[in-house]
Amino acid sequence: MFKTLTALGAALTLPLAPLLVFAGALAAPPPAHTLPAACAGMPAVTSAAAELDAAQLQRATIIHQAALDAGVGPSGAIVGIAAAMQESALGAHPATYLVNEDGDVGLFQQRSLVGWYADGATQADNVDILSDDRYQARTFFLGHTTLGGWHIPGLVDIDGWQRLTITQAAQKVQVSAYPDAYADHEPLARALISTLSGAPPGSAICGNLDPAFDCPPTGMDSEHGQTPDALRVMRCVHATWPQIRSLLGLRPGDPRDHGTGRAVDVMIPNHDSTAGVALGAEVADWARTNAGPLGVTYIIWREHLWSAARAAEGWRRCGQSASCYTGPDDSAAHRDHVHISVHGNQGGTVLTTNGQAVLPLEQYRLTARFGDVGERWKTAHTGLDFAAPTGTPIRAITDGIITHAATQGPYGLFTVLTAPDGTTSYYAHQSSITVTTGQRVTAGTVIGTVGATGNVTGAHLHLEIRIGGIPTDPQTWLRQQGLTP
Repeated sequence: MFKTLTALGAALTLPLAPLLVFAGALAAPPPAHTLPAACAGMPAVTSAAAELDAAQLQRATIIHQAALDAGVGPSGAIVGIAAAMQESALGAHPATYLVNEDGDVGLFQQRSLVGWYADGATQADNVDILSDDRYQARTFFLGHTTLGGWHIPGLVDIDGWQRLTITQAAQKVQVSAYPDAYADHEPLARALISTLSGAPPGSAICGNLDPAFDCPPTGMDSEHGQTPDALRVMRCVHATWPQIRSLLGLRPGDPRDHGTGRAVDVMIPNHDSTAGVALGAEVADWARTNAGPLGVTYIIWREHLWSAARAAEGWRRCGQSASCYTGPDDSAAHRDHVHISVHGNQGGTVLTTNGQAVLPLEQYRLTARFGDVGERWKTAHTGLDFAAPTGTPIRAITDGIITHAATQGPYGLFTVLTAPDGTTSYYAHQSSITVTTGQRVTAGTVIGTVGATGNVTGAHLHLEIRIGGIPTDPQTWLRQQGLTP
């Protein structure tokens, strides 16, 4: 049985304490992927090589071949190249082969301390081993099992990496202090892999890490703050309909999905013309047809609403069978744009192995809600509070792995559960914790008890839901799972 290290400090990161998880045998590599069709609107790949020197291009070739050898295909190679660009500028950064204060070195800045990424007798031996770019590339994809039996995960060990954005997949392996930085290198990585894979000039890999919905970045500022599902919608609309030039996303302070990066407004050019109406209808129907892989919860277009929860009813008229606006304002009536709301980071996958989520307490009273403001919070309340007597059992709301179980400042006794799709749930102010870090649990497992530890005024459970690291309204999220808190 391998023992797995699931959280490691890596290049250009803040040091993290290792998180030890017992797991089964090393995961088998996912099947290799084929190249999907080219995306419209992606710049020609011929400019990619001009940005790199010969040594960088050689290292990109090494990473590409290592990805193919590992069975993760071109999509995995994109993740690897984006990671290596961020960590070492594909080996061109002057500090690449100088050991930093955490002991990190090389193409992917892997840790050279004894017992980590190499099996030398001394750190100097490990530095020599890690100077081999091929070794580091293989390790990024396959991980490394130490002489002591600990397995440091590579990309193949990340469950469902194909459903993550490239930035998320790279971060799962590297655990960087700058988790969003990999996105800066995504266009170059895609262009390079198109070239290395022999794609025709001017094409790019557009399909998904889960092939048909992994479209290239739009280059729009409106991508900032969007959840993975919303990014997927924005990018694939932009790739499929290049005539659409405006996509609106995050609106801080918005009490609905735009406030948490879980909505996209697809602005339709000449919306009141026959061609504009037809274009909007095409986008709306595409979002409805692909609601599962896109993670769509509902769509509004021209005073009609479609929701995944009531899909059998089809499109419902606003003001009659749907609670949305119908009136003279084109924007409010969604005549000038298609509104698409999403789960956040679901993309058609279930959150639990048995397909069920549960409420965290059986008996409770809701007190503070998401977005509440007041002197108790620095800005606004980021969760939902379930008031209950001290000692009331707290249940895991999904299946997943306990990724934190300890005291943490104002949260008091605090547990974090990471679901299979990456959604994290926070359970704060407990009087006791009955699980340990690294433990795998199922929905309904008792993980602790209600208390009043940390920054509180009385006994309660503070529940947070974070999607892509961004707090979202737990009450809305629970309702999307068919639960009414």
